[in-house]
Amino acid sequence: MEKTMGDLAKFLKQLLPANMPKIYTINSMYTDISHEEDIRNGVLAFRDFLHRLYDGLIADNSLCDIPIKGKKKFSDETTLTVEYPFMNNIRSILLNIGQHGILSETGDSLLVNGWDLLSAKRSLNKNSTAKISDPQMLKSMRFLTECGIDFDGIDLSMKKPDISKIEAIQITYPDYPIMIKGWKALAIAQNELSYRKNDDILLRCDYRALKNEEVEVASVLTDFVYPLSAPLKEFVLKLHQHYLDLGMKCKVDLRFLCVHLIYMYKGKAIWRFSTSLHNGYRMILKTKNTSKYDDVIKKFPGVLQEKIAKGYGCDRKNGSGHGNCQKGCEGFRFSLNESLLDISQELAMWLDSELASMQKKKR
Repeated sequence: MEKTMGDLAKFLKQLLPANMPKIYTINSMYTDISHEEDIRNGVLAFRDFLHRLYDGLIADNSLCDIPIKGKKKFSDETTLTVEYPFMNNIRSILLNIGQHGILSETGDSLLVNGWDLLSAKRSLNKNSTAKISDPQMLKSMRFLTECGIDFDGIDLSMKKPDISKIEAIQITYPDYPIMIKGWKALAIAQNELSYRKNDDILLRCDYRALKNEEVEVASVLTDFVYPLSAPLKEFVLKLHQHYLDLGMKCKVDLRFLCVHLIYMYKGKAIWRFSTSLHNGYRMILKTKNTSKYDDVIKKFPGVLQEKIAKGYGCDRKNGSGHGNCQKGCEGFRFSLNESLLDISQELAMWLDSELASMQKKKR
């Protein structure tokens, strides 16, 4: 089933941090913007603004991008430039304002000098010189005004304002001016710190990028389980702690609007929890030593035994064809829903056995 703009916006809301700490230390690279308390309050306000923006996308069907029709996408990755160009335009404008906007002395507005700075189309290629077309810029800016952003220096009520006469545009957020400082800080973080494994700090409102510390697995995990039911939360948290206690490491990967909590032993990824727009919440096991604990697997329910016996690997033999990889090689895939709880004990036994087989190898 094709994912609409509304689906994307609902998923982006899910990625926003639900429980941001009231106090955390801000890296000194951002304190030129303002003192720490103002930045923290500004980030909270920016998160609320993003909720408003995503709700607007959900409500207004006229803004929807038309998803590319064709084969089902099996990859977790969401590429805004290709799949949701309108959302990428919104993201680009927000980044351009935050990065290039000059903060006023009062800290309640940003001034962008020139249309070219405002209309740069952002992508993973930071050296790209592509621009958003004028009609798409106007469409995006008009939508942002509906979300509370004011643009002074262009008359958006005109059907075709004369872009050539624009020298500078002042941006404000009258409903809660402190938001401007949080916006500025997050945009700088996006420009300076984003990389392949954490490439969208702004749209996630990832306050962790502003801290003096490395990514905290615990806080990412807390946000990951927030939308889940109480039994599923308990399952995820117990499994997480169990394998940390057994010597596994948990690595966070936030690339392409996904969340991956990857559990590793001696540098090898064994299993993970994931969520993505295209595939939802999942648990994926990449076990390679099942033949060494066949006696354990024989105790599992028949359906699970069949899944393990079938194995995993490249799906091309199933007719997927070049260019539509079904990601069979990523491992045994399970939807992280209530039905998974029925085999929760078997999954733990499976992973315990896999880890034990790896530990024997290392001796």
